[in-house]
Amino acid sequence: MKKLTVLASRDDADSIVQRLMNLRCVELRPVKDLQNAALVRMESDSRHRQTEERLTQIRRAMPILAKYSTRKKRLGRFLHSVNREEFIKAGKDRVAWDAVEDTLRVSAAIEDATVARTKAKNLLDSLAPWLEYDAPLSCSGTKTSVLLLGSCGEGVKEEVLLPAIEQAGAYAEIVSKDEKSIYLALLCHRDQTEMLARTLAEYGFVKASFDGTDTTAQMAADEAERAILAAEAELLRCEELLREYAAFLDEIEILCDIEATNLEIYRQKRKLAATRNCMILTGWVPAHMQERVAEALSAFECACEMADPTEDDDPPVLLRNNRFASSFEWVIGMYSYPKYGTYDPTLVMSIFYFLVFGLMFADVGYGLLLTIACFGGIRLLNPKAGLRRMMAMFGYCGISCMLMGVLFGGWFGNLPTAIMNSFIYHAEGVAETTPLGSFFANGLLFNPVNSSTAFLVLALAFGEIHLIAGMAIGMIQTWKSGQRLDAICSTVPYWILFVGLDMMAPSAVVGMLVSDTSTLSPTLLQTLSTLSSVGLYVFFGGMASILLFKGLAKKSFTGWLVSGLGGLYSLISYASDLLSYSRILALGLVASVIAQVVNMLTGVGATGALGFVAMLIVMIFGHVLNLALNLLGTFVHAARLQYIEFFGKFYEDGGDQFDPVLPAEEYSEEPASNG
Repeated sequence: MKKLTVLASRDDADSIVQRLMNLRCVELRPVKDLQNAALVRMESDSRHRQTEERLTQIRRAMPILAKYSTRKKRLGRFLHSVNREEFIKAGKDRVAWDAVEDTLRVSAAIEDATVARTKAKNLLDSLAPWLEYDAPLSCSGTKTSVLLLGSCGEGVKEEVLLPAIEQAGAYAEIVSKDEKSIYLALLCHRDQTEMLARTLAEYGFVKASFDGTDTTAQMAADEAERAILAAEAELLRCEELLREYAAFLDEIEILCDIEATNLEIYRQKRKLAATRNCMILTGWVPAHMQERVAEALSAFECACEMADPTEDDDPPVLLRNNRFASSFEWVIGMYSYPKYGTYDPTLVMSIFYFLVFGLMFADVGYGLLLTIACFGGIRLLNPKAGLRRMMAMFGYCGISCMLMGVLFGGWFGNLPTAIMNSFIYHAEGVAETTPLGSFFANGLLFNPVNSSTAFLVLALAFGEIHLIAGMAIGMIQTWKSGQRLDAICSTVPYWILFVGLDMMAPSAVVGMLVSDTSTLSPTLLQTLSTLSSVGLYVFFGGMASILLFKGLAKKSFTGWLVSGLGGLYSLISYASDLLSYSRILALGLVASVIAQVVNMLTGVGATGALGFVAMLIVMIFGHVLNLALNLLGTFVHAARLQYIEFFGKFYEDGGDQFDPVLPAEEYSEEPASNG
């Protein structure tokens, strides 16, 4: 990284930030140590607020127009290839903005018309029971009389209600009836109002309210119907307009990115410091891009400096890897980026992650589905960079699953042999005795379900290689730092110990795998015994080396002794780390056993057409569920082996990911960098 410092005219701040943004290789940092009283942080201006408002309106208009757009539906993310400067020069941004304003205005008219239609419909519904009532609905009586309109609910009988009202001193006329209510017009003297109210309360009388309706119910209903027709006509007119404006949706999407980019420019300007006439910009540039940045800044009258970081600086970290390894960088990011200036383990980690994932999920069928889904998804959906890398990583891991599936006989579990036994041989276990069935059942090596001990040995052997690789990287890093003696003494004695264990391992493995060792040749047994005996001496030699040489770089006897004893005590940690790789066996067995259970359930009662359909449903659902569950478990545990066992031997974390300022590209992209 190079530390970028730019001193330029304040009037060029927008143009310089935009030029650096188009380069996509500059991370701006807030200017620190504003000791000069004339130097202040650049604040937002009216253009910032106007851009925020415009962007808000554009994003409100886009989903409205999307409903009326006739353009072809796109499965994935589609980016318009457009030169934004030419887009603006051609005036297309103004056309798009006019379409946005018209869309929002028409949308407001639609809301008003919808409210008016709903209000008219509600009024029409409320008027329906009173259409036969020929007096004005707003009439409430005379100086001496009271006129009430209302209804009594379900359960009230007419022959009971009318005499009660008459007894209360009022006259009642039934206007209409339906299944739930009786609608009444009541007339009484004002002196009888309280008595009538008590009577009506007993029967659940609800007063009808028609405030503002000075006409009869029929006339008001006719007016409401006209209002509904007018509102619907207005809605049709507005929808036709929106269909016209939807033709500009592509231009509006491009305008959205332009305004979002402008907004980001204003936000980045807050990191700058300025006087009345000048401004200062600071940031970080990858060393291999400094010439390109200098060339872009040469178009302005400015002073530019790109210097190496000092001890007081905190430069960001940019990982640079090949196409395969870069797909695993986000796994590093989930843990922590390496400290600036230290070793980038992405390439080595990606290889081990690739292998561990395949060992844990060794199945050709599941790997094929994973590979097709991920790489096919990248091609069809065109996802953003972050999601693209994640999908690519799982796609590569799917390839690892297929390779390991061929080695260990995983084909959706034991699906091929299950089909052969059910439909060809009509008996259990026959297919496995044939050459083809044996290949599907055991792979090129062995089946972990049937040979779990052998698979455990393989997992631990892989774990040892993984740990030694981490120790080797740590040794190289220590050597490069100038501590060469410490690099050797802190690593080589442990390797000697591992060599001793490896020499003793064959005898132990044969003892576990072969129940009757008398069947083996005497020469082989003698060789294993000799190798084990020599390995024991090498093992103790390694322990002695750890005790003697681990603290050799210490200057005092106490420091030497404590370091040596601590080195021996750390063997417990190494043993624990090594045993952690047994999870490879556990995850591998889980996926295989569940797949075999699904295959077994598939064949239960699979007779006739209906049984065949049920078989397919069980098989598809079961294998998809198994894929989802074990995909998550494999991802987590494969990452854990990298984070804890591997990174623990050398990794220095604490780096901040390089975050260059970028133009908005949600809907569009420049055909080529215009930096």
